[in-house]
Amino acid sequence: MKKLTAMLLAASMGLTLAACSPAASTTPTPAPSQGTEPAPVESTAPVEKGKITYIIGYLGDKSMNDSGYAGIQELEGQGYEIQVIEHNSQADKYADYIYDAIDDGANYIVTSSAMDETVAQIAPEYKDVKFILFDMTADYVPAADNIFALSYAQNEGSFLVGMVSAAMSKSGVVAVNVGKDSPTINDFVVGFVEGVKAYNPDAKVVKGVVGSWSDPAAMKTLCETQYRDQQADVFYQVAGGSGAGAFEFAVENGCWCIGVDSDQYAAYAESENPELAQVIVTSMLKEVGNSLVGTFADIEAGKIEWGTTVLAGLADKAVGYVDNDFFRSTVPADVVDTISSIADKVVSGEMNVKSYYDFADEAAFNTFLQDAGK
Repeated sequence: MKKLTAMLLAASMGLTLAACSPAASTTPTPAPSQGTEPAPVESTAPVEKGKITYIIGYLGDKSMNDSGYAGIQELEGQGYEIQVIEHNSQADKYADYIYDAIDDGANYIVTSSAMDETVAQIAPEYKDVKFILFDMTADYVPAADNIFALSYAQNEGSFLVGMVSAAMSKSGVVAVNVGKDSPTINDFVVGFVEGVKAYNPDAKVVKGVVGSWSDPAAMKTLCETQYRDQQADVFYQVAGGSGAGAFEFAVENGCWCIGVDSDQYAAYAESENPELAQVIVTSMLKEVGNSLVGTFADIEAGKIEWGTTVLAGLADKAVGYVDNDFFRSTVPADVVDTISSIADKVVSGEMNVKSYYDFADEAAFNTFLQDAGK
């Protein structure tokens, strides 16, 4: 992963938020203008580098989708032609969206793990098109040599925010609520539990599943139940667009929340509901946009090994946590210092964080969860 590190460090993470579309749509972005006059010897116009089609659930989630889009926009500024397709989780149309992108001239198709099976079926048919899958499991094996996959050590970032959650909890009970279960999502959960227990071995962790990535009302109800019945007072939401429900509940009940994927404090501070930012003590960062920019830099340099999966973690600046003014004014100084020190140990390799992939089977993972709640 060292080959991505330099670009990950340099890439920008500024979020550009777009409204969620209720139906699948394609949004082409015009290629940079070439002008009508003869080009000067020293031109500052970006060179066209090919067409990238970004196929994602929807924009405006203030989370992973938007993080990836920020990177796509940066690539547009570097000379790539961009097209965005929002599939809105219409799985029966995934193949159609990919074929449409190919018909429209895509050189690169960038999408998330939600479409991995469809990509595996189609990619071998179109060897001239390159497919980049992000948020894949660490053990994913690409089905063709024109697929490159990015996996993230979300357990490492989650470990750090787990420590923050334990430090901020008054009841000694914290919750991690996910949109849906999957190996990748379970990796968030494991790292979080480990971090909570590392800071306070007596703390309890309860886990909930919303059942959707876009149902904030269900998330709010789940948090209310955990608060009332189990005394949870800090909520780590790993649920995409559903996460807003946790923030709403926390505002109304004087609790804290941990954001995910992007700097959700910054995202909500600039939104129509800035009050939600005031309960987001930090966010676990999954730098999707940065990793995409770094990947295309490696493509241009001829460094990409197609047909492989690369795992990026804290040492690669691919995951982390938000350390901003709000974090430092809200979290006790000794806790801030402890988190920073632990992060350095993870980066150096002095400390290893347990992963979902370390469990022998699902039964062992479930036992782990049960013990966390005791």
